[in-house]
Amino acid sequence: MAALTPGFTGADIANVCNEAALIAARDLNETIQMNHFEQAIERVVAGMEKKTNVLQPEEKRTVAYHEAGHAVAGWFLEHADPLLKVSIIPRGKGLGYAQYLPKEQYLYTKEQLFDRMCMTLGGRVSE
Repeated sequence: MAALTPGFTGADIANVCNEAALIAARDLNETIQMNHFEQAIERVVAGMEKKTNVLQPEEKRTVAYHEAGHAVAGWFLEHADPLLKVSIIPRGKGLGYAQYLPKEQYLYTKEQLFDRMCMTLGGRVSE
């Protein structure tokens, strides 16, 4: 779980644990499994799934291209953070998201910052 929650505070981890317990209870499980923690982390990081936000097929395609653009750009950039998950399910304020596993560090090289910018812009470019 520590690898999936870089930069989380104690309060963030407490929220993840509480959310995982709620998800497990909703699924009628007696124990909390890793998949419950993964769903809870996704909910804390990206927000609640918006089932009311129904996209048209063309909009879904655009969101898919956008998120795939982040992923493909990150794959080829040497100094980009590793990609954990890409989703086109609307959550929080976004229509999709890409989740990365950044290293816990405070100072970044010029190359790291440049690759992060390229990865961020890769979504828009791919549209």
